[in-house]
Amino acid sequence: MTKFYFEKSGFNAYLADSAPNANRCDGLYANVEELKTLFGTKLQVVLKDCKDNEIYRSQEGKSKYKEFDKSYQDALRKAFSSVELLNVKQREVVLLGTSQVASSEERQPKSQISASSKPKTSTVSGNLLPDAKFSNYSREGKTFLLRKTSEGYSLYEETASAEDGLLLKGKIIVMDNVVKFMDTSGNVANASFDASGNLTINDGASTTVYTSVN
Repeated sequence: MTKFYFEKSGFNAYLADSAPNANRCDGLYANVEELKTLFGTKLQVVLKDCKDNEIYRSQEGKSKYKEFDKSYQDALRKAFSSVELLNVKQREVVLLGTSQVASSEERQPKSQISASSKPKTSTVSGNLLPDAKFSNYSREGKTFLLRKTSEGYSLYEETASAEDGLLLKGKIIVMDNVVKFMDTSGNVANASFDASGNLTINDGASTTVYTSVN
């Protein structure tokens, strides 16, 4: 879940045993620290450089659920809410042994903060589609996550009631120039994205808009 939330927050994240062959000082090292508390769970996300200097410490994620798994996942999700606010958009990892001519723009730090507040979209078969692996959305005070998949996208609602903090709402299927949304009950509706990345779902009777907050 830590790796998942880092990727959602714009980082290139790897588990220690699957890290790429790259300069270790080009990256940061992450750890989730459990803080002492009498009730529930309290966590913080900590980032350090290759010399073990602390670079960043997230806000405390607190949860009072009695069940350990549910409490830990809820606290972790809350701790990462401050990480998401950094608006990090890392470039692709540069592997050792590869040659690359960097322009002045490309020499900026890999973890530079993106000035863009909207996810990028590209035109595919006449449809605007988000490029990012993960995109954040909101609707009626709730937060949602859009994850890119091989067949299109999966839409999740962030909620502590779900086992892993994410409740699947449905899938967006992209086939040629057709974009459809299928919810978990099998109902199908038309789906579309605008240039700002906002998602609109129309089933013929009603229209639902998910606003991009990336």
